[in-house]
Amino acid sequence: MSACAMQSFSNVNAGVWSCCQATAQKYGVTISGDTGSASSHGFTVNWNYDAQSQVLQLQVTDKPFWAPCSVVNSKIHDAVDECYANNGASGASMIA
Repeated sequence: MSACAMQSFSNVNAGVWSCCQATAQKYGVTISGDTGSASSHGFTVNWNYDAQSQVLQLQVTDKPFWAPCSVVNSKIHDAVDECYANNGASGASMIA
């Protein structure tokens, strides 16, 4: 198993979360519910969205050997940033 570091994002309102779900679907990952796990094309992602605290945690727990975690997490971060921008979220940030 080749897990990548978990990414946590704050200020994820309902619009940002909906956008993240739609973006994941474009990559063949169906996010159903606020907590879960899904696999597609050799990648497995776990997620947890807490609507009350507006925190989203994402972690790729398995991936093909040819995909470095730095690239995988960068792509996820870029997609979430785009969802922030498309939904007028302010103060969007990644939690260390």
